[in-house]
Amino acid sequence: MVVSLMNEKNAAVIDTMSYLECMDHRIPGSQCIPLEELDKKLPASFPNKSRSIVFYCESDRCPRAGLAYEKAKLLGYESIYILEDGLVAWKRAGYEVETLQRIKRAPVTSIKSSKLEVFLKEKKDLFILDIRSKDAFKANHIDGAKNIPFYMLHKKLNEIPKNVSVIVIDENGKRSFLACCYLINNGVTDVTRLFGGMESTVRQKRNER
Repeated sequence: MVVSLMNEKNAAVIDTMSYLECMDHRIPGSQCIPLEELDKKLPASFPNKSRSIVFYCESDRCPRAGLAYEKAKLLGYESIYILEDGLVAWKRAGYEVETLQRIKRAPVTSIKSSKLEVFLKEKKDLFILDIRSKDAFKANHIDGAKNIPFYMLHKKLNEIPKNVSVIVIDENGKRSFLACCYLINNGVTDVTRLFGGMESTVRQKRNER
């Protein structure tokens, strides 16, 4: 359906992930508009509110396309669609993705939530980087963490120290790997990711009760 919309109705296909993720892998011809910037950038980029628009994100577990749909609806767009199961479904159907600026993959150390408390105590001068949304961060986060949402990471790279250990925390462990690779490629060499993301720590605490 997405392909027919693109071909027949000149639909705008919008990747709602971060700029770094979109540049690394996206549906060919997609526009990169992170969910967090949609209110401002969608009307500026697509003033014709009758134009068909298709939102997508990484997978079926990603809520960003659905949230983008709701935002676009409130902004008055009339022909809005969501690519079900996102980029995963696109690739599963045999369609290609394009890369405009690939992030070189690197070995990344992971730590499970069951080991996190000890890790936090043992590491000195640890920089805890939470790349979730501002709202998710406000709702629940690890003490001492700094929130730099993934969509802002390339703009705030200079706020991340290169001479200390860094642990990266996301929602469910799906995005932290790419974020870590980006940091490693930019001189932040001692990087660890929380396996399973913040969701895993919530489950861990629930199981300990």
